[in-house]
Amino acid sequence: MNIKLNKAICAASLLLSSTSAWSVSLTTAGDYAINGTTSAARPELAGTVLEDQISNYSFTGNAGQILEGTIQNRVVRSIDGTLDFYWRINPTGGNDDITAFRVIGFDGFALDADWRIDGLGSASPDVARYFGPGSGAVNFLFDTDPVGVDASGAMDDSVFFFLDTDALYYDQSGQFDLLCADSGCISSIYSTFAPSAVPIPAAAWLFGSGLIGLAGIARRKDRQKKK
Repeated sequence: MNIKLNKAICAASLLLSSTSAWSVSLTTAGDYAINGTTSAARPELAGTVLEDQISNYSFTGNAGQILEGTIQNRVVRSIDGTLDFYWRINPTGGNDDITAFRVIGFDGFALDADWRIDGLGSASPDVARYFGPGSGAVNFLFDTDPVGVDASGAMDDSVFFFLDTDALYYDQSGQFDLLCADSGCISSIYSTFAPSAVPIPAAAWLFGSGLIGLAGIARRKDRQKKK
């Protein structure tokens, strides 16, 4: 009886641990506190980097200052086979702070938001604002620890923050923009990676292969006619 009881307690403990690991799952519209995590705390985050792309940004604040820098866009195939989407803000100029990173294109997939303690960067988001099912939009808010370059030139770049999804495929249909501390200071919209319901690159390859095959058949028919 004691052995059975111990097994039951262990099973319950594992269930509770699993639930708490997904405590930042975005299910309904609202603000979700994100406190940071590591691959040791969440082994499922380990995986293979599929894409690592740098995007430049530059926009003007309300006071006329130019905010500029780069965004690191990363896609990781985690060990459970699903995809994680990472971003990191690296400011290089401007005397204002970036207080929000908004991404869209994630509708129809399970989403879990957080940031990595065990990585590069210093400024971390404290809230993931989910706009709800149907929107596909998430806002990472840096209210307590904004990203920017101060008047002395000291840079406060961001950590890697991410959306852990249940997607198996991806494309570059996502979009992001940046908001700064000045009210109404919003960047242009930039392209980024996002989940896809179908393997777009593979489909494109198959389509291209089909066209090549048709061209080959046409050439063979022409040669036969000439004979």
